[in-house]
Amino acid sequence: MRKSLFTAVCAALISMPAQAVSLLELYNETIDADPRLLRSAAQVNVGEAQSEQAFGALLPQVSMQGTLTDTKRDVIDSGSSDSFKGEKYSLVVQQPLFDKSKWENNERYDYLAQQRVEQFNETKALVAVDVVTRYMETLAAQDNLQLIRAEREATAKQLAQLRSRYERQLAVVTDVLEVEARLDGIDADEIAARNKVSIAREALSELVGHPIEGELERLQDQIDYVENGMSLEQWIADGLKNNPTLASLQQEIEAARASVRQARAGHLPTLSMQLSAQKSDIGFENSSAPRTETYVAALNFSMPLYSGGSTSARVDEMHGQLVVSQQTYEEEKRKFLKEIREAYLNTEASWARTRAAHKAVLSARKSHEAMQRGFEYGTVTVVDVLDALREQYRFTRDFKQSQYDFVIYRMQLLQKSGSLTEADIRMVNQWLEAQG
Repeated sequence: MRKSLFTAVCAALISMPAQAVSLLELYNETIDADPRLLRSAAQVNVGEAQSEQAFGALLPQVSMQGTLTDTKRDVIDSGSSDSFKGEKYSLVVQQPLFDKSKWENNERYDYLAQQRVEQFNETKALVAVDVVTRYMETLAAQDNLQLIRAEREATAKQLAQLRSRYERQLAVVTDVLEVEARLDGIDADEIAARNKVSIAREALSELVGHPIEGELERLQDQIDYVENGMSLEQWIADGLKNNPTLASLQQEIEAARASVRQARAGHLPTLSMQLSAQKSDIGFENSSAPRTETYVAALNFSMPLYSGGSTSARVDEMHGQLVVSQQTYEEEKRKFLKEIREAYLNTEASWARTRAAHKAVLSARKSHEAMQRGFEYGTVTVVDVLDALREQYRFTRDFKQSQYDFVIYRMQLLQKSGSLTEADIRMVNQWLEAQG
């Protein structure tokens, strides 16, 4: 009895279909393993460490030194010699009081560290859009394959029906040959479609770093339309403030300005305070000397007078880098304006196309049914029936593709505006359902 129960349970588990792979699951895996994101996170750590180093140069610098000697001295003229041991210990504390160059260097690395953070945010948003895009492209490839197979099956049935009519001399051979040729063409389309599915799944597997075994969840036939909610001008205004790419380049400009100020500081004096304490019984050339303790407080002033023109040349160099950063920002800003307008318009158009394509699917389905009845009554040819069938599948494909385009363009719009979050990925995931 127990053995039969065990066998039944095992059989049930084996027969269970593999669990569908959700978009959210792949997103979480990609966030944890994508090399672009891991590299960007490491760059954030590098930026923070560089900023801490630059700030450390503004803090007191403390050093300690100790010397132990064992000296033997020979006096050549008198032939006498002696030996002695010596000790010397010192502690030095130095604090910059005025060093414009170090201060601006600290400011520069603060901006560069923030730039790395913005670059990380940019990379994370791009990875999220990449996951959604490849997931939808895989679904589109799978839909195309399923529609081709459905068309093949329907065409094959039509061919069998036509051959039966031909044998009863109710159809002409040219119709049979044309349907056979069409079926061969569908077979070729199916091979290409299978290849596209494999390529799309490989592209999706690349993101997570391992092959994706299970089936993907499919997009529901009807999804809840999420309105853009704002005008194009509002999306642009928000993007100019929040877009991580522009924010990163803005930090780069501020860092370049700090570099210019740092270079100009090469013309300014520096002032530092130094405190030192020394205990020693070593004299000149390691000679023996009475033990002494020395305490010194000093102000060190340095004024550059002439550096061969290198300081001015460095100012020119840094100013040139500032212009480069500013023009890079301007270039990226113009690109951003174009892309966010495209994403907004594509989002609106894809949803409108979805509604129109859905109506076209219903109309094409009725048209095919009418053609099928007409063929049975002998008022239309089999070619007319197959053309209507192909139109039905074409509109179905367009309807599905317009839904995928809407999801992709919506994610791109959110990414460009700097407002894409995990909640948006969860929303898309709610539009998906396991394959039936």
